[in-house]
Amino acid sequence: MNATAELKVTSHVGRDLLQSAASFKTEAAVVWEYVVNSLQYIDPGVSPHVQIDVRPRLRRIEIDDNGRGMDEAGLDHFFQMHAENLDRKSGQAGRGKFGTGKSAAFGIADRLRIETRRSGLLNIVELDRLAVVNSEGDDIPVDWQTKNEETSEPNGTKVIIDGVLLPRIRTAPVIEYIERHLQAFRTISPRVAVNDHVCEYREPSVALIRQFKPSDEQREVIGDAVLTVKVSRTPLEESEQGISVTAGLGNLVAVETCGIERKEFGNYLFGEIDVPVLETSESSIAPYDASRSLELNPQHPTVRVLLSYVGAKMEEIRREQVAEYKEAKKTEEARRLASEANRIAEVLNEDFRRMKERLQEIRSAAAKPGNATSLFGSSESGDDETSEWIAGTQEPGVLDKSDGAGGEADKQGQNAPEIPRKGVPSPDGIDPLDPVGGDGQKRRKPKGGFSVEYDNLGKDEYRSRYDPTKMAIIINLDHVTIASAGAGRGIEDPAFRRLSYEIAFSEYSMALGYEMAQQDPAIPADDLLYEVRSTLNRIAGASAALYR
Repeated sequence: MNATAELKVTSHVGRDLLQSAASFKTEAAVVWEYVVNSLQYIDPGVSPHVQIDVRPRLRRIEIDDNGRGMDEAGLDHFFQMHAENLDRKSGQAGRGKFGTGKSAAFGIADRLRIETRRSGLLNIVELDRLAVVNSEGDDIPVDWQTKNEETSEPNGTKVIIDGVLLPRIRTAPVIEYIERHLQAFRTISPRVAVNDHVCEYREPSVALIRQFKPSDEQREVIGDAVLTVKVSRTPLEESEQGISVTAGLGNLVAVETCGIERKEFGNYLFGEIDVPVLETSESSIAPYDASRSLELNPQHPTVRVLLSYVGAKMEEIRREQVAEYKEAKKTEEARRLASEANRIAEVLNEDFRRMKERLQEIRSAAAKPGNATSLFGSSESGDDETSEWIAGTQEPGVLDKSDGAGGEADKQGQNAPEIPRKGVPSPDGIDPLDPVGGDGQKRRKPKGGFSVEYDNLGKDEYRSRYDPTKMAIIINLDHVTIASAGAGRGIEDPAFRRLSYEIAFSEYSMALGYEMAQQDPAIPADDLLYEVRSTLNRIAGASAALYR
């Protein structure tokens, strides 16, 4: 009788590496993968310094650090696919869980070169895409160009990402990504520069800080995770919104908004929470993946409790802010400011209406689908709109195809909570739906265009802000120029009113440009600048009624 051949699980290393690389789709995500290594792997007592040079003409990005570097054994470990991180194995907190450093560069480029110094020895290695593609499966040859050469240079590593394949290398997103993530390393005072720009985590001006502790039931799952929610004085950029979730020092695993960024004042909230138990959970479902998407997996039992806890507290703060805002608008001074703001908004929206008509004509002539109002939202009067729908009982619709089942049972035999299936309302649908929360939760649509508001944003903030979630131009009453103009007779002062008009017109022109860029990210810079200038000139000429 013939012996049965042994059956094994095998892997093609080259394909495995390229599949891992596919998770890194942008220059920002790739650069951060190496920067975070520079910040984490440093010698005791050394303050990390990292210099990133973006060289678009050469199709190259260089990351140079003063970290602890790698010797021959360190490089051998670095190039192992999915090698166990030695620091994490020894009990130190931090990233490196997925071992993606050797593959990240190939998400956007053809070549990875590493020049590293440790203990007086220099090693230079290079890996290119051709070697990866041509590998036969078991291993990939790495070109070891310099091996254990003596050097007087201190410890450190330079990573060179060469042959970048992107249409253009963008520096601004790299800076924004790094500055957002630096908050997780603020205790070690890192210095990171991109070209000549020194990156710093700049916390928005804060109007309110609240801290929360989990309930006894929640504490059993997520530990004693203290949530800090902060309210910005101004609307936050998308990259600044949400709660930063860490799983130990320097291990930023997610930024969660819990869906409230689409609601009124939801884009004013940010904060942090540290949940080390995300790394020690015994569930076989991963709480997050290797893609650096900064999103948690809601199927994970710990994550499910965490998101419920964070989302509920953010919603509590958001509702408080909405109530305070509505109460503040009842004062006499607020009513006078609102009246003046409405006069300005009327002029802006008359221009906006004509602009939409012109865009509609252009679209019709070009025979493109859609209409001009899709650029900036509905021109209908404002009303309530349900944000999301899930399986329920109230309205007919169509549910998505996911089964929505809960996760596997954990070690104590408890099942992860079920995740509701989402759907879309439809009169022809056969699936019953409810609004999210089951209570008719609503959000407001813009009332036919732009609005103008006066608010106290703080003397260090810009003189105005544009809030794209409600298409609102916010004039900062605390800004030194505005406060000075209103120091005499307040809103009745002609200087105050003229300055308000000038600010609103400028912000409107830039806001219109912003909305155009959102619709067409590839719009040439010259065309965008022309549109902004044209709008400013046009709106200024149409504002005579305001000076009466």
